[in-house]
Amino acid sequence: MAILPILTVPHPLLLQKARPVREDEFGPALAKHLSDMAETMYAAPGVGLAAPQVGDLRRMLVMDATEDKDDDGKREQAKNLQLLVNPEIVERSRDKLRWEEGCLSVPEFWEYFERPRRVLVRYRDPLGGRHEEWFEGFPAIVVQHEMDHLEGVVIIDKASRLKRSRYLKKVKKGVIGGEAGSEDADSEGATL
Repeated sequence: MAILPILTVPHPLLLQKARPVREDEFGPALAKHLSDMAETMYAAPGVGLAAPQVGDLRRMLVMDATEDKDDDGKREQAKNLQLLVNPEIVERSRDKLRWEEGCLSVPEFWEYFERPRRVLVRYRDPLGGRHEEWFEGFPAIVVQHEMDHLEGVVIIDKASRLKRSRYLKKVKKGVIGGEAGSEDADSEGATL
């Protein structure tokens, strides 16, 4: 297993749309890469990580939307690790959930967004098995956030022009940046 470098804005790969994983790419090598992504996500620490965030422009993501916390108040890891390859949302609920989101690729940036409370996702596992699953509440937020990355969208793209401009000026000046996950966030939201 390996910890992979996480790209941060304004890296141009974060703005590119990911391509589907081809049939000949399924198998142990893909499973190993997704395992490395999961290790990277946990080390950051985060609850989700999409392949473009580690410089891989294929449609895949890892997530562990476990909300349980241990005695120290830290999120328990590897309780519900999910590896999604070629995910697609096939149904969304009409009711929305408002959640404060952070992102490993946008350090020190938090914003509230509304997203569907429930989504039905069709995806494959690293060995090619086919799955369809409902995600609800926090897991729905996580999977939608990570799927945005597969479309070349990061949370800063959804923020107001003023907030985005202020953030990017701080990045340019070197006030924000460095390794993702190295900062301590005071937010109650999870870094996705």
